Amino acid sequence: MSDPIGHPTNAATRTLQPRAERTRAKLLTAAAAKFDSVGYPLASMTDICTDAETTKGGMYFHFASKEAIAQQLITDWSNEILRAFSDAAATGEPATEQLATAFRSLADHIETNPNLRAGMKLSLEPAIDGALHAYWQWVDKTSDIVDRAIATGEIRDTDTAHRLAWNLCAGFTGAVQTSAVLREDISLTTRIADAITAHLTSASQHKVPATL
Repeated sequence: MSDPIGHPTNAATRTLQPRAERTRAKLLTAAAAKFDSVGYPLASMTDICTDAETTKGGMYFHFASKEAIAQQLITDWSNEILRAFSDAAATGEPATEQLATAFRSLADHIETNPNLRAGMKLSLEPAIDGALHAYWQWVDKTSDIVDRAIATGEIRDTDTAHRLAWNLCAGFTGAVQTSAVLREDISLTTRIADAITAHLTSASQHKVPATL
């Protein structure tokens, strides 16, 4: 069975032959592209199977439903969040720099990996059971670092600072959505770095380096 944020079912965890692995990967890629382009509610399993060059029978071998595919994409995004924050913590940098490092890493991966971009968007899809858990996990991870920055004096202890985690995650999500529509020359990573620098400069006791 899948858990609410799409950890693999027993079928998905068994050892797969290379051909089956390729089919599963193609299904995730096709679904991510379809969810990204038309949205989750309008994406049909028929279109996803066609784009993945497989049958519905082949799809059901790996995923019980469209929602199960979406949950797997959300799980992949959630795992990327955990990895980014873990890697940032391992640097031993001050809390504000860890925050910038984690968000920059997420932006880099969102920009180059359509599956992760779809997973991020799907984490705000109310029709998917448990989807919001992944989003709030991200906010909580961000909030932990903000709280540490407040405790160490890197960020001023204000009402705005206590809303910073929510604002950073919401701003990141908005930048991803806007970038996809406008398709401007400036990279998503640069936009995210600019936003993080602006937020942290406003909240910090000290000037934040411009090279985030």
